[in-house]
Amino acid sequence: MSQKSLKRIIKLTFIFLLVMEIVSCGMMLANQDFLGASCHGLLFLVFLGLGFHSHRNLAKLESSNRRLISPVRLEEAIILCYLLLDMISIHDCDHMRQAMGWNYHFTLQVLLVNLIVYVPSWLAIILLSKDRMSGIGATIVSGVLIGGAFLKVHLLGPWIKVWGPWNRTFFALGVDSLSWWILAWTAIIGVFVSMGSMYILGSERQRIKDQDNR
Repeated sequence: MSQKSLKRIIKLTFIFLLVMEIVSCGMMLANQDFLGASCHGLLFLVFLGLGFHSHRNLAKLESSNRRLISPVRLEEAIILCYLLLDMISIHDCDHMRQAMGWNYHFTLQVLLVNLIVYVPSWLAIILLSKDRMSGIGATIVSGVLIGGAFLKVHLLGPWIKVWGPWNRTFFALGVDSLSWWILAWTAIIGVFVSMGSMYILGSERQRIKDQDNR
C-alpha cells in the first residue's frame, strides 16, 4: 500500500475516534449522565490534542534523513494503534448503551478506570511519532493487554472490583448478543494488532540487520 493511502487511513481512523467520543457524549447526555458527558467531552479534547501533537511530529520526521523506522512500517504501526483505540471506543459506547437500559449513571471511579484502557495505545502512538522502536513494542503489548483484560473482566470477572455493574460477568448481567459480538471483536482486534505489530517489528529488525551487514 502506498504512503499516501496509509496517511489517509491514519486520518480516517483518527477522525472515527473523535466521532465516537462525540457519540459517547451524546449517549451520556441522553441518559442525563452529566458527569459522564463532561468526562468524555474532556477526553475528546485530550484525544484531539494528542492526535495533532503526534501528527506534527510525523510531519517533522518526513523531512529527516535519519529515521530508525521505515516510513511505511511506521504508518502501519500507527494505524494499528488507532484501530485498537477505535475498537475500545466502540466497546465503551456499548457499555453506555447497557447503562441506559439499566438507568445507571457512571461514577467518577468507573469513568477513570474506563479511561485508563486508552493509555497504552496513545503512549505507543506518541513513541512512534518520535521514531522510537519502543513504540512498536508498546503496540504489541497494548493489543494483548486490552484484548485479554476485557475478556478477563467480562467472562471471569475482575480481580479488583472497581468496574461498577461490570464487576459481574456478562453471563450474570445477561447482556444481549450485540454486547457479546462487540466483546468478541475487541479481543480479535487486540490479537490482530499484536500480531501485526510483531510482524512490523520483525521486518524492521531484519531491515536494520541487512543494512549493518552491507
